[in-house]
Amino acid sequence: MNFYFDAAATTPIHPKVLSEMNKVADIFGNSGSKHWEGFRAHKKIEECLGRIADRMGTSPAHLAVTHGGTDANRKVIWAMRKKLGCPRDMWCSRVEHSSVADEFTESRQFSPDDLSTISGTPQFVAQMFANNETGRIFLPEIQAIRKKFPDSLLLVDWVQGVGKADFDFDNADFISISAHKFHGPKGVGILWIRYPEEFPELSKDTHTKDPMAVVGMAQAFELLDTGERKKLVRWTDQIETFLENHIQDFRIHEKTHSRVPGIINAAFQGVRGSELMSELSEKERICVSTGAACTSDILSPTRIMQEIEKNPEWQYPIRIGLHTALEEKDISNFCEILAHYVEELRR
Repeated sequence: MNFYFDAAATTPIHPKVLSEMNKVADIFGNSGSKHWEGFRAHKKIEECLGRIADRMGTSPAHLAVTHGGTDANRKVIWAMRKKLGCPRDMWCSRVEHSSVADEFTESRQFSPDDLSTISGTPQFVAQMFANNETGRIFLPEIQAIRKKFPDSLLLVDWVQGVGKADFDFDNADFISISAHKFHGPKGVGILWIRYPEEFPELSKDTHTKDPMAVVGMAQAFELLDTGERKKLVRWTDQIETFLENHIQDFRIHEKTHSRVPGIINAAFQGVRGSELMSELSEKERICVSTGAACTSDILSPTRIMQEIEKNPEWQYPIRIGLHTALEEKDISNFCEILAHYVEELRR
């Protein structure tokens, strides 16, 4: 049995990705260096950006290599602050990843379900595509922001959506992506920029880039498959149906909203998510989390849970993250084991 069910935090690296990375292990030059070894690294990175752009349906001129989603999000926010010089004109939703939310005071955070909480006319808005804890898709809310504030620059964190939904370039000015969420290597990502010429500090970022990591990311993009997406949809439905038929008094957060397949945020009455996570890990070596990867050890409700769930009784869920390296039998076995430990803890 595959015991890893925390793919919303990070996915296992695909064997083909590792294979392609190993083929370029001898490219050690700094792509910014103006000599033969540097040119070699630069050429390989540019080649990979072309491959990624083809898969995304954009131009490589709009892509910049980053260290991942957190790095991309913060670079955009810092660049906007430098450009605007007035943080009061910048807003983010209350359901953002900590890489965004931690950069804003509560007075500059809005409910995605009520845009009237945004005062004035913002010049910059951050609204993620899919929430990292619940999987809820915010595309209608993103479209509403674009319609209400057509002149605002919009950052869309797409980290949880890659491979699970088609990119929407019409309603974004920046899109952040992290390779380790779709079977690529850690520490590398992509930032899509609508107006690269206006943000040279982003589009022409000169930080040292790892050719091996970029090659791995390009290969992970090319392995994205709509058939695999359908598998995640089926497994998500299978687990949720099992819970409905075999476990009483549970709640799947944001179930009434559209969600990306593969993320299930489930709370069980009378059971703390941290206790259930520990039991599954210590006794069965099954990996789940209680929220975002960076908050999975917190015993109090996460910021996201406090925002979407007002009843404290349901604020302690586990997050199940599915990935395409799983097999059919893994899903069935996981369901049975999960039900067993929920019952054990309730006793």
